[in-house]
Amino acid sequence: MNLPTIIICAILVIIICIGIRSTKKRATSGCCGSSETVKKIRIKDKNKEHYPYKVVLKVYDIHCQNCVRTIENAFNSQEGFYAKVNTEDNTVTILSKQQHPTNELINKLSNVGYTSKEL
Repeated sequence: MNLPTIIICAILVIIICIGIRSTKKRATSGCCGSSETVKKIRIKDKNKEHYPYKVVLKVYDIHCQNCVRTIENAFNSQEGFYAKVNTEDNTVTILSKQQHPTNELINKLSNVGYTSKEL
C-alpha cells in the first residue's frame, strides 16, 4: 500500500466512526441535541368530552419523540388543556376547556421553539 491509499483509508475509517457514534446518539436520546429524554407530563382529565374547544395546528420541524413530548408538555402542563401530536402529518390537536385565540396557541409553540400555523 502506498501512502495516499493509507491516508484515504484512515479518513474513511474516521468518517464511519463519526457516523456510527452519531447514529447511536440519535437512537438513544433523540435528534434535537439533548442527551436527556424529555419527561412526558401526564394530564389528570383524559375525558375528551370535558374539552369542548378544539384547534388543530400544523407544526414544522418535528424530528423525534423529544419534539413530540416538548410540544405536548407545552399545553398539558397547564390546567384545562389536552394536546396530542400526530407525527404522520405533523399536527397537534389541542383540546381545551375554555376558548383560546389561535394566535395564543401558536405563540405557546413558538415559545418552546416550534413554528406552526392553523389548518
